[in-house]
Formats: sequence, C-alpha cells, structure tokens
Amino acid sequence: MNRRQFIQCGIVTIVATGGFPMFSSLSQLETVARENLHDNVAGLEADYIDILYLASLAPSGHNAQPWTVKLMNDHHWMIGTDSNRWLPVIDPENREALISIGAFLENLVVAANSKGYHVEYQIIAKNSKDKDIVEINLYKVGLPDTSDVKNIELRRTLRNNLLTDDLSREDIAFMIGKNKDDFHYFPRNTKEEQYLSEGTILANKLQTYQDSAQEELAKWVRWSNKDIRQFGNGLTTETMEIEGVARWYVKNFYSKQSVLEQSFREATIKKITEQVTNGSGWLLLTSMDSSVLELIDIGRKLQRMWLGIRERQIAIHPMNQLIEDVAMRGKLSSALGIAGDSQLLLRVGYIKNYPNPVSPRMSLQTIIV
Repeated sequence: MNRRQFIQCGIVTIVATGGFPMFSSLSQLETVARENLHDNVAGLEADYIDILYLASLAPSGHNAQPWTVKLMNDHHWMIGTDSNRWLPVIDPENREALISIGAFLENLVVAANSKGYHVEYQIIAKNSKDKDIVEINLYKVGLPDTSDVKNIELRRTLRNNLLTDDLSREDIAFMIGKNKDDFHYFPRNTKEEQYLSEGTILANKLQTYQDSAQEELAKWVRWSNKDIRQFGNGLTTETMEIEGVARWYVKNFYSKQSVLEQSFREATIKKITEQVTNGSGWLLLTSMDSSVLELIDIGRKLQRMWLGIRERQIAIHPMNQLIEDVAMRGKLSSALGIAGDSQLLLRVGYIKNYPNPVSPRMSLQTIIV
C-alpha cells in the first residue's frame, strides 16, 4: 500500500466511523522512541551507565541491536552478541552484525573518553558466530577530553528528502578522511552511480519478493507504540518516515501479516525507486577481507564518520541489499574497479532540515547479561 492509499484508507475509516477510532487512538502518534534513557543498573556507577547508554545508540540492521554486555566487574566488560537478534536471512554470516558491534565500540570509546576514561580492548572472537567478541577494560586517567557525545545522541538514519546537490570537495574529503583505501565515493551522473542505483533497485526487488527475507523483516517491524515499548528495538513508522494520516492508519491497523502482502511489497519497491533518484551519490565501504577484526574496524570507521556529518548537513541512508545478495556482491569489485571486500553501501546527500533521532532503544537491563 503506497502513501496515497494509506491516506485514502485513513480518511475512509474516519468518515465511516464518525471519527471515533482516530480520536480514541491518537496516542499512537506519540513518539516513544527513547523512554527511560538512563536506566538504573544495580551496582554500576553513573559514569558507566552513561557510557553504556551512549554506546547503545549505534546503528544496526533492522535496528535489531545485536550487542550484549557482560559485566565482569565495574570496569571490566565483555561485549558480545545475542543470536536472538541476528538476521540469519539477509545477514547469514553476521557480517553486518559485527559492523554494528564495531560502531557500538566506537561510541563506547568516545563516551568513555568524554568522562576521562581510557579504553583498552581486545577482539577475542575467532569467527562471526562467537558470542563473546570484544573484551573491554576502562581506566580513569584524569580530566575528560573534548569528545562531544551530543553527536552520538543526535546521529540518525534519514531515508527521504535527500537533496541532489553535489557534495563539496571539502565534505567528500571529510567523509573519506584517512580511509582512502576503504571508503569509495561515487557521485551522481557517473557510470558507477548508475550501476549502484540500478543494482540497488534490482536487489531490493529480489529481496522483497523473497518470502523468507520479508518474513524476517516483518519480525522486526513495530507498528504500534505498545510493541515499541515492549521490545525497544526494530523498525517503526517514525524510522520509516511515514507521516500524517498514513502514520496513524498503519500504527492502528497494520500487523506483521501486512508486511507480507503484495501491496506492501509493491509500495516498498516504489519507495526504493524514488529514493535512489535522490541524494548526491553513493559511499561504498570495503575492507581487506571479512574477518572479525576487519569488520569491527569498518564499524568503527563508519561510526567515526557518521558522528561528524550532521554538522555538515549530510544525511546517510544505508541501502545494503546489493551487498546482501551474494551473487551481486561478488561482481561489485570488478564493476567498480576497486579492491577488497564490499561491506556497506550508503546513499548520501545534503538535507535541509536535520530532524532528531527517533529509533527506539532497548533498556540497559536487557542488553546486560
């Protein structure tokens, strides 16, 4: 069902019922993304609670938030992952999950430094399915540094309204930074951009009509505020940027089954096709290989870049379906003339108004095991 159909259905419902269902369920329009932001964790100091909370604001596929934290003692932690929050259909090797753990680690380091802590860590996972991944030790070293944790709190994914203006040389240089071997930018109106845009549309069509992938997506969509409060993760109408009457309608009348319907799949492809026509270009992240060490490193580099682009009014929309398709991923390097393993594909572009984040977050009591 597309936006126009959403609105039409909403209006029909309101008229047919004298408006009562809408007014009795307006509470669904309340944004409940990040309630109980700083949970009290028994025996854990306030600084450590803040550090863990900020670390948990990292991005992840379907906003599944795959990370866990085991408290060996107050300053010695084990960062791991929960198999219940893996995405075995679209991410069978946990490649994206490990990149998310890397982003979590980067947030943790920045947050700890802002409180005057030095972080020593060791990656202990031998393969992508190990439950314990990174061993952490925090040491108080003195005065806090100048790390701006506000950038962690304000980071968000943006799917719509990306402008087609060319990125400035300065902004491209900022995005790539010291990662010239790993970050590859392809601007609009180049053959590489056309290849990535067309490939993204095709990969989304294949994935959207793959029942197992769509069923996995349905598992992570939180239509109602009740579900958001219950799970604290997943994709919401706010993160999907559904607005107005359409948002009210799907919050009140959609279910997991709705994601599997033909109309939803058609609307998804239509939206994807619209989205790839916007933005300044594509940023492809690669690594030497797909080892745990490399994937964690890519996640840290991704988050480091992401934390600085809001100030430049640059939006990021991960569109990784082209890489999630094994056959299409295998052709990327030769098609684009680059080396290394392709890991993440990001649509980037300027945006006029940068809204605040709306993705829900799990409580610290849930991620601490």
